[in-house]
Amino acid sequence: MLQQVSGRTLAEWEAYEHLYGPIGVEARVDRAAALIAQQLANAFRPPKTREFAIEDFLPNWAGRPLHTEGDAGGWPAA
Repeated sequence: MLQQVSGRTLAEWEAYEHLYGPIGVEARVDRAAALIAQQLANAFRPPKTREFAIEDFLPNWAGRPLHTEGDAGGWPAA
């Protein structure tokens, strides 16, 4: 298949994948792992702290900051 795809098209798909994550269902095991991590973190989170969202555990494909400075993501500051 790669022999039939131009270099420009391949570069465009690589850029898309870099921004939005892997293409294809089998490549999205990151979402399954994030769901497990979310459930465990919520089961053992300190009382009166916010619940974690699945997005807290997904890779940051776009490279944008996920939390503001000083935000411990719901965990008490060390």
